Amino acid sequence: MHDLRSMECRVFGTRTQAERELAVEVAELVRVRPDAVLGLATGNTPTGLYRELARMHRDEGLDFASVRTFNLDEYCGLTPDHPRAFRRWMREHFFDPAGIPAANTGFPDVGENVGAPGASDRIDPCADFERAIRDAGGIDLLVLGIGRNGHVAFNEPGSERASRTRRVELHPWTRADAAAAFGGLDRVPTHAITMGIATILEARRLRVLAFGPEKRALVARTLAATADPDWPASQLHGHPDLRLLVDRSAAG
Repeated sequence: MHDLRSMECRVFGTRTQAERELAVEVAELVRVRPDAVLGLATGNTPTGLYRELARMHRDEGLDFASVRTFNLDEYCGLTPDHPRAFRRWMREHFFDPAGIPAANTGFPDVGENVGAPGASDRIDPCADFERAIRDAGGIDLLVLGIGRNGHVAFNEPGSERASRTRRVELHPWTRADAAAAFGGLDRVPTHAITMGIATILEARRLRVLAFGPEKRALVARTLAATADPDWPASQLHGHPDLRLLVDRSAAG
């Protein structure tokens, strides 16, 4: 284990070992506080974590029935049942296998005009999302990954540390990375709603996952940089309970 700057980095021999450690931490939290509030990411990075938590629910009786969740982000313009919608992905990969009721899951509102210039400001779904997190008592533990341009959630380069939940334009690299899943770049949404960095930093625990040799440079830059808006992951430095879990190939 290495303590670098304000980010604790734990290096594991394999990805599975890192996922297991975080799953045990989440399980301990849920057992102590059955109504714990989790902040969750989607995509390849947390799949093993969710698979292990679902196994613990199935085989060990870990009860998620009262847990509240808030997802980091969602693409604009997708219906909840769209094959690439994060809401559907989470339902298939974690919520249903772990027995988390749909009513306990929170996502940013991605109506077509949410946050767009000229949209009605009578109702602000982004502010509603922030309010829902506060009303739930805040996020106890939040899971993150790191994108290849340093983004966390959909906070792309240039995102400020004080940013809140908002509509953002996706970086070309972010859209290119999603092109295969959508069946072509032209089908990838251009915008998304994301938790802001300030929102993320209010979680009581932050756990960042990074696996594989393709993450090696990203991990190194995240650990080396401090509060650089051009590398959003570096804005997490200074959080009082921040931990980066990586496998050996990502550590280099």
